[in-house]
Amino acid sequence: MGALLADSHVGSPGDVSDQLVPMLEGNRQLWQGQAAHFYADSGSSAGAYLNAIAAEGWHYTVSYNKWTGPLERKAAELPAVAWKESQREARALFRHQPEGRSEPQLFAVARRGEGLFDEYGFIACDQSQGDPALVFERHHLKGSKEQLFKEVLSGLDLHHPPCSSLLANQIYYLVAALAYNLMVAIKVLDLNDDCQGWQLKTLMKKLVFLPGRLSQRSRQWVARVLVPGAWLSWWQRWVQTVWPQHGPGRPRLVAASG
Repeated sequence: MGALLADSHVGSPGDVSDQLVPMLEGNRQLWQGQAAHFYADSGSSAGAYLNAIAAEGWHYTVSYNKWTGPLERKAAELPAVAWKESQREARALFRHQPEGRSEPQLFAVARRGEGLFDEYGFIACDQSQGDPALVFERHHLKGSKEQLFKEVLSGLDLHHPPCSSLLANQIYYLVAALAYNLMVAIKVLDLNDDCQGWQLKTLMKKLVFLPGRLSQRSRQWVARVLVPGAWLSWWQRWVQTVWPQHGPGRPRLVAASG
């Protein structure tokens, strides 16, 4: 949701999207009453999934490259006035009710001539769309959203589950998701605009791996940590809020405020 992870599932599903409906039901309170756009690939293009996506009432675009025979025949029957030329492609909108869909579905179609035959691409979209070119333009943003998954997996080295137990891996990935959200929240809420482009590995280096020096002085151990200038105000607020404060005597703790 935004830059944060809302949900995840670790398992061996029979269908790649079999957790889509439970996730929508479990997280609906995050977007209800707010403007939202939902992106999905063709794994979520079956009629039952399109029903669930459309029921949320948001704008959505879903890649559709399965069972395209009926769509291709319908696109070939569209009159010339239905097509709009755009960037070496012709694009149009039409409705078709695929198997499992409870009502006719709006599709955006792109047509490109390759040799003697036309090639088609299809995107299922919400009923409020009126310009097929804008549908494709918006759906192309899905690639940047998918990079967020790559950022999570690569930044926290989650490509390979570390445990032999499925339950242990589920807990491990849940902790990783919480850690990811914590670091991203700190970036969004506390860092300046120059730091908003930092990837997770950079955040880890700046937030977790900090150079420091540990020395002993007068029967006390003193830790000196070097923090980046961009983070200095955040560290100062953090110390004031959670760091133990010593009053007179050895040691008498004063409860931290905040």
